[in-house]
Amino acid sequence: MVRADKYITSKNLIEWNIEHNLGLTTQSVKRGALFLEAGQRCEYFYFVLKGLVRIYYHDLNGNEITHWFSSKNSMITSPFSFLKKEENILYFEALEETELMLITSEQLNTIISRFKSIEKVFRNLYAEFAMVLSRRVISIQTETAEERYLKLMKEHPYLFQKAKLGHIASYLGITPQSLSRIRKNL
Repeated sequence: MVRADKYITSKNLIEWNIEHNLGLTTQSVKRGALFLEAGQRCEYFYFVLKGLVRIYYHDLNGNEITHWFSSKNSMITSPFSFLKKEENILYFEALEETELMLITSEQLNTIISRFKSIEKVFRNLYAEFAMVLSRRVISIQTETAEERYLKLMKEHPYLFQKAKLGHIASYLGITPQSLSRIRKNL
């Protein structure tokens, strides 16, 4: 989970939208609703103004695997679909009432071309996302399930109040039964 507000804030986006008539829009998503599904083209880079989003995919057996959680002040997209125009395989689900700012590819290019310093901001965001994702993949191979659980509790305690335990278990790469045993032993 990467917070964008170290680099760019909703206030920045709102100001740029007004000053440069970018046409950025917002979208409200009800709890439990999907706002992007596999097979749909991802048209937006989403800035989460409020709420919590779960990003997941289906494995070869059809099981939902939680890939990522994103909360207030984070930016999300389906990179292969948004950037590369490839088929989207991800689902974006609002785990609570969620408000999003929508940024199209054209709007993003306009922002970057008008604000040269923003290109660096997005490079930093992409780099941080890559590092966090890399750490997560490595942790699945080098840490125990209990260590991953404790780290997630320490770094993102709000997830345990908002997300289902099954979602958290799949994010950690374990079964719900394993998560129950870990919680019981602690």
